[in-house]
Amino acid sequence: MTHKKTWIIAIYLLAGIMLFTNCKKDEETAAEVSQDDAAEMMEATLMESTGGVTETVEKSSEEIVTDYALFPDCSQSFDTTYNFTHTGVRATANYSISWGYIITCNLGVPSSMALQATSAGTYSTNRISSNDNTTANLNITGLQPTATNLTFSGNLARNGTQSLTINSKTHSISSTITLTLNNVVVNKTTYEIQSGSGTALLTADNGTNTFTFSGSIVFNGGGSATITINGTVYEIDLS
Repeated sequence: MTHKKTWIIAIYLLAGIMLFTNCKKDEETAAEVSQDDAAEMMEATLMESTGGVTETVEKSSEEIVTDYALFPDCSQSFDTTYNFTHTGVRATANYSISWGYIITCNLGVPSSMALQATSAGTYSTNRISSNDNTTANLNITGLQPTATNLTFSGNLARNGTQSLTINSKTHSISSTITLTLNNVVVNKTTYEIQSGSGTALLTADNGTNTFTFSGSIVFNGGGSATITINGTVYEIDLS
């Protein structure tokens, strides 16, 4: 009887250990951030509907053309704030956004702007729910009335925490996405991005492991862009 009880206890212990090990492996595998996940997070940082780069670039372009460049106070510092909200099929978002800017003039004619932008808020897509803040430093040229386009260059960083759905399970991660923009051209009539390039660097931490991905960005015009990560090209909808 004693030996039988011992064997039964041993079997139960072994089964419990195997079950725990298998569950642990499943959790670790499910929590990994893949390259496709990274591309989707980079896309969300670019999209207009998530308060991303496209919102910042196109909104500031409209303000420059319709207001700031018309009545320039050269070399003076200014700031403004506004709320961005969006509810749509692809995403919902709610951000508080602040701008600080200085306009540089040549003989009284505005020529460029240094823009510092910050935001704090949340966005949600089909697989990502994010609580984050963003800091951007951009140099904008083409403010002259004779110029047909504005050109943006600079950098942007979005930091925060996300609930990311992977393999039908939701996991919490923290991440930083750093973007560099190179000669992003915006039409001064439509306020839409026409062309340009950039780079993206994502660092994500699931509490156990850190994942890093880098990619190159090409703005194609027409509301689209491409991100290339390790030779794989992802088509991006900037709306």
